[in-house]
Amino acid sequence: MSQQSRDLAIMFADVSNSSALYKRLGNLGAKQLVDNTLDIMTRLTVEYAGTVVKTIGDEIMARFDTACDACRAATAIQQRCALRSGNEALAVRIGIAYGPTLLDKEDTFGDTVNDAAFVTHIARANQIVLTEGVVSSLDDDLHSQCQTFDQVNIKGEVGHTTIYRLQWEGATHGHSATRMMSVDAISQRLDGMKLTLILGGREITIAPYQTPFVVGRDALKADLQIDSGLASRDHCHIVFRRGKYVLVDHSTNGTYVQSPGQAEIYLRREALPLLGSGTISLGQPPQKADNWLIHFSL
Repeated sequence: MSQQSRDLAIMFADVSNSSALYKRLGNLGAKQLVDNTLDIMTRLTVEYAGTVVKTIGDEIMARFDTACDACRAATAIQQRCALRSGNEALAVRIGIAYGPTLLDKEDTFGDTVNDAAFVTHIARANQIVLTEGVVSSLDDDLHSQCQTFDQVNIKGEVGHTTIYRLQWEGATHGHSATRMMSVDAISQRLDGMKLTLILGGREITIAPYQTPFVVGRDALKADLQIDSGLASRDHCHIVFRRGKYVLVDHSTNGTYVQSPGQAEIYLRREALPLLGSGTISLGQPPQKADNWLIHFSL
């Protein structure tokens, strides 16, 4: 049989915002620049013991035997692209996952491939985003260059998984204790980042892994029920994104957020980071919320 399963690192490297590039430079100029960048990514992949599985439009998909090789190739790609200037400059975003992968002839399939594609779409221009499987497989040198990036549900998994950013910018300058944190230190930091909600005499403490935290009128869905006619059944969620607690409104009547000494902020189908302390009111201004005024603090 031609199919076999192996632990591999899968990397997607994608030219960021190529659509705007075509509008700015025209079809010929943009395609030449993208093709040159794809050629650089291909050559560096091979140089770091990787295999280009396929080219998909303006991105490459590659596989590596080790997570370390994949991260070093990704770092080299970002550093090489950062050296370009003017019309030759293109930003690249990269995602890497590591784990069991099905090899079928020259192609690759499975959850690890899907996870790599998922974190690539989360990455911003000039970033390298890694799954937990990658970080746990790195040597000490690369391990120390990883920083927490977000907590996400990958492809509908139950619970959250932490994804990381590889700080490639510091790779040629040694290790800086002021810039880099170990993954163990990151885990301890996340454990200490908790949001407290107070409603009447009830106090609720929320940790990052306990989000999304649902606030609303529906007793079956809400983690915190607000039995008010102005609250929607699924009124708002509190999520943990990129190191911050963020309130995301899903309601009909909106949500009011106010911090001490600040004007109230009205949200409707919008998101807002929760900073410091303040109040949350569902569907009406804080001064009218009475018993349904939620106090928050970090």
